[in-house]
Amino acid sequence: MTAMDFVAFDSAWDRLESWLASHSPADHAALRPPAADDEIAELEDSLGFALHPELRRLLERRNGVAEPERSSGSGAAVFPAGGILPLGHRLISTVDVAEMHKILVDIGEDNSEAELWDEEDLAGHLHQCVPFAVPNDGGFAFVDHRPGPTYGHVYEMGIGSGDLEGTLWGAHLAEFVDAISHALETGTPFTYYWPSMFEHPSGRTCVEWHIRT
Repeated sequence: MTAMDFVAFDSAWDRLESWLASHSPADHAALRPPAADDEIAELEDSLGFALHPELRRLLERRNGVAEPERSSGSGAAVFPAGGILPLGHRLISTVDVAEMHKILVDIGEDNSEAELWDEEDLAGHLHQCVPFAVPNDGGFAFVDHRPGPTYGHVYEMGIGSGDLEGTLWGAHLAEFVDAISHALETGTPFTYYWPSMFEHPSGRTCVEWHIRT
């Protein structure tokens, strides 16, 4: 990856963080500090291969987000700050990336044994897919690490709903983050996900996304 590619990712990420800081400070505050070099090295050791440079750059910027804040008391509402991506996906830390990747590997092996998918299908290569965000329904957003034309593609896979075909969210992370930033800035959709603001009973707000088909 060239220096110009990092410029594109950094520009897109700065754009996203700038919008959050100005319009959704609770979401911005939920972003965790950068991952340390040794944390990234440990993750790559667990994966058995090097991270795509843009995914490494993302972790160098933010090592996931804080857990949703749960109010004390029975039936108290969760304040879901940090779910800044469509479907409420939350960025995950290097530790969680490793754990989620192991889950994908297991799913891929189960599919292979059951012969549910052809080898060339995305679901046949889940061991080469590295999650970077998760929703609350058992899905994943991940970066494809297969060598070739799909290297670096960003996919969403709703495994909790039985969707193992995957939906392409971007040709690479910089493109995806830039598209999310545009949607937030303009109030227009990313695919069929529309950004809005969730208001907690406390009066605080954070980003949420709604599906409109």
